[in-house]
Parts: sequence; structure tokens; C-alpha cells
Amino acid sequence: MTEGGPHTAVRHSVFAKLVGVMLVLALSLTGLVAGFFIFFVNPIVGASVDRLLGDYTRRCAAESPNQAEAQRMAARLALQVRYEGPDGAWTTDPRLPTIAEVMQSSSIHLDPAWGHSRYLVAAPNGGHYLFAWEFGRRARMAHDRLLMMLLGIMVAVFVAAHLILRRGLRPLRALHDGVQRLSAGDLDVAITSRSRDEFGVLTDAFNHMAARVKEMVKARDQLLVDVSHELRSPLTRLKVALALLPDSAKKAQAESDAAEMEAMVSELLEFERLRDARALHRQRVDLVALARAAARLYEEGPPGVRVTAPAEAVALDLDAEGLRTVLHNLLDNAVKYALPDSRPIEVSVERTAEAALLRVSDDGPGIPVGDLPHLFEPFFRVDRSRSRKTGGYGLGLSICARIVEAHGGQLAAANNEGRGARFTVTLPLAGG
Repeated sequence: MTEGGPHTAVRHSVFAKLVGVMLVLALSLTGLVAGFFIFFVNPIVGASVDRLLGDYTRRCAAESPNQAEAQRMAARLALQVRYEGPDGAWTTDPRLPTIAEVMQSSSIHLDPAWGHSRYLVAAPNGGHYLFAWEFGRRARMAHDRLLMMLLGIMVAVFVAAHLILRRGLRPLRALHDGVQRLSAGDLDVAITSRSRDEFGVLTDAFNHMAARVKEMVKARDQLLVDVSHELRSPLTRLKVALALLPDSAKKAQAESDAAEMEAMVSELLEFERLRDARALHRQRVDLVALARAAARLYEEGPPGVRVTAPAEAVALDLDAEGLRTVLHNLLDNAVKYALPDSRPIEVSVERTAEAALLRVSDDGPGIPVGDLPHLFEPFFRVDRSRSRKTGGYGLGLSICARIVEAHGGQLAAANNEGRGARFTVTLPLAGG
């Protein structure tokens, strides 16, 4: 998840922006079509139809149709007629208003109940005809249906474009996942290229870059191993030569330097050995007992250690010696960076549904935020000014991370909310 949460990720997403542009275009086209019908088609067509129907009703009234003729017109043209005059009063539909009611309102208007266009026309004999057409209502219904059809087509086009766009941007999501895996240290990441467009070219470039990074990292690791192996022979000869020299302060210093170099070479070889999970010697181990045993070695000295763990055992298939190395290294660092007023180091063991969590939290100065991403890199030291004697070689945490990863777990570091740092070892329960 990107910094700022899912809302920030959506706001900066190319897919979300394209969908937003499509939505704006769809709403704009919908408004344009609706406005065209409301302000252009309906008024102009309605006025033309009213004039045509008005002329037709006047011609019909001039011919003075009787009730039988009016009934035939009603069946043929959906035209309802009411007559009131010297020849009597009749209607083809009793729902039509009377002539008096129409005269009190308006000679030509739209009936809100029926939606009919009504025309009041004087007859040659002094009477009046009221004609009520359903043509206007039907025309408006046709317009409304056409508008709904166009809106439905737009929605269908929007949905289809959304699906096509989502499918087209799938390589971009695959690239994002690949970048995350590569940044997490998965050097075997490879993305399948399913297109020949720009995304396909970008995918091929990413795969080539990942392969080159893997080659460079492998070459670097191999160089460290080769140099470490080659250093063992001259170191052995140097130790033999030093043993033949008479005792002196310079001899003691040289022997100390030789021992330091030998320890660093051993750590480098161990670091490389742990690259393969098969190098572990797994056995059933109680993580709670392992944590308590490691903490006892630091209980007497400042700042002390406090263990929080469940009463029941947390048994896993672990390399006991490897996890013991991790615990000692984390506790050594916590003691080394403790301040005069630091609270006791807290070691906690917790079992969740999917993993066992081992935490070591101190009350020291904490870790600079800029150093957190590099903390588990080989030869990286937080305090560059420290000597190797007090600050180590920068391999301890790298070896710890390699041990935990060989178990299929993860070692993470973070600063506490108040003061100090917190290291969390996450071990999967599979096989535990």
C-alpha cells in the first residue's frame, strides 16, 4: 500500500484518472443529448405538430362531421371529438371536458391528465367542436424512449470502455507487482509479456533490468565468497607467523587484527551459506523457552531484560542455533545502544493464527529514519563513526535477516512511538 492510504493511491492512479475522464465525457454527452431534445427537438417539433394539427382540426370542423363520422376518425386517427351546438351534444369519449370547461381555461392547451393536444374550433352552424389528439403524447413518448435508448447506449459504451481499459492496463498492474517484488528482494521475478504495445516493450525492459540486477547481485555475492575463501589461506599463514614472533604489544595488536579479520571472513561465509534454506538444521523448538534462555544472559547487566510470553509452548520446526544467533544479536545491539536512563529491554513472544511473532524492543536512541531501509544490508552500520571493535562489521543484522528468511519468515525494524527501536521476527506456523 502506498503512503497516504488507499484514497491517495486511487487519486494518483492512471486508471482512476482515465475512468474519471470517461465518466466526465459520458455525463457531458448525456447532458448535450438531453439538452438537445429538451430545448431544441421538443419545442420545435411540438410547435410544428401543433400547427399541423390545428389546420387539420379546422378543416374537419368545416365539414361538420356527425357522431358516426367522428367515431370512425377516433378509431383511425386516435382523435377524440366532442360537439356542442344547435344539432345537440355528443362525444366519442366521455372523459373529454365540456366546451364550457375548456372556454373557461384556454382554447388550446395541454391536458395534464391525458397529455393530449386539445383544439377548440367553431362549427359553421354556430356550435363548437373540441378535438383531442394523442399524437403529441405519443411523440413525446417516442422522444423520451429515444433519449432513454441513447442514455442506455452511452452507459453500455462506458461499461465496455471501462472493461477494455481495465484489461489494457493489466500489464501496468503486473509491472507494479513486479517492482514491489523486486524491491522486496525477489530477484527471480519475471513478468509475462502478453502484448506488443508500449506496455509489452516496458515489460520486456523490466525483465531485462531484473535479470541484470540478479546477475550483478549474484556476482557481488560470489565475489564476497571468493575473497573470503582466498583470505583464509593468508590469514592462516599470518597467524602462524605471528605465533613465532616474541611477545610484544605490537604482536598482540597484530593477533587481534588477524582474529578480527578471521571473524569477518567466517561471518561472510556463514552469510552466504544461509542463502539456501537447506542449510538449516530444523528440529522441534519451543520459541518461548528459547527466548527466556537467551534473555537470562542479559538479566544481570543494565538495562535488564523483561520477557512477555504465553504460558503454553509455541513449538515450531526451527534451526535452534540460528534463532539463538538472531536473539543474541538483537539483544547485544539493544544493550550496546542502551542509554543511562533506559528501561529494561522487552522480549515478547506471540502466536497468531498464521505466524509466531518474536519482538525485541529497547529504550535507546532509536534508528535514523533514513537508515531503516538499509539496516539489513551487508556492511551497513548506523553509526559510521564507530570502530569495528565497538560497532561490528555491519554483518550481524544481515545474517539475522538471512537466518529468518531461510525459515520463510521476515525480520523487520521500526522505531517505537516514544523512544527506542523495535525488531520483529515473523515466523510462519507451517510445519509448526
